Amino acid sequence: MNNVEKQLLMMQVQQYEHDEFFHKEITRLNIHQRLNHMALHFAKYVGKICDCVLNTQDEQSLKKNIIDSFIISTTCANTLNISIFDKLSFSDTTMPENLLDLGRDVAIRLGIDTEDSFWLVKTYPVVVGELAKACESVDHLESYTYRETIADCVIRISSLMLVAASQQNIDLVNEVANRLTGVKKKSIFFDYYMSRQA
Repeated sequence: MNNVEKQLLMMQVQQYEHDEFFHKEITRLNIHQRLNHMALHFAKYVGKICDCVLNTQDEQSLKKNIIDSFIISTTCANTLNISIFDKLSFSDTTMPENLLDLGRDVAIRLGIDTEDSFWLVKTYPVVVGELAKACESVDHLESYTYRETIADCVIRISSLMLVAASQQNIDLVNEVANRLTGVKKKSIFFDYYMSRQA
């Protein structure tokens, strides 16, 4: 197992443990409700990212919402029992050595022009809209490939955030861990949880 595969796997494991312990109100929902909840998270983040890029130019807020978007894509991948690494498919390329290199590699493979300062606001909202349509179609019992579409959207969002993190020089391994710790600290069980990890 190479370094990038290990990192992505461990991030999914850490996210799973975090969600199971600190977000029972969500993990107790059925899968459809969980995915609808995550679609709302994505809608929130895409709005904030658009505001950062188009209006405020708030770089710290942009980075925070990229990190949060990646976190929620990881939660969704776990909910769907999908390995992010496996879905990125590297058969035709040299394996990147770290997540920043991975983001650059993904940008090339997806044909993303990262020189265009609006690339993220041109792509992320479209994928979130497709995800929302798939979630909505379940409620209507429409004849629609909702699981395949949801899974595809989740991996596309993960990919977009890897590219954005690379462009913004965000160390996702450490920044995601820091973000999750910040959430954990809000829990009355934080000290108990940390003592069990020691």
